[in-house]
Amino acid sequence: MVGRPPKKEKKVREAIYFEPELIEWLREEAEKQKCTVSVVVNQIVDAKKAASE
Repeated sequence: MVGRPPKKEKKVREAIYFEPELIEWLREEAEKQKCTVSVVVNQIVDAKKAASE
């Protein structure tokens, strides 16, 4: 029987819950940069990682 090829590893997805004031700020930053909140969070994480190395 012909079917779909097996899927590769599933992507790990996590939910992060922010305080209302923080998510509002993240949304505003994302709107300014014309991107998503995830992109803003990733930028912050990358900057912190680089600073700690």
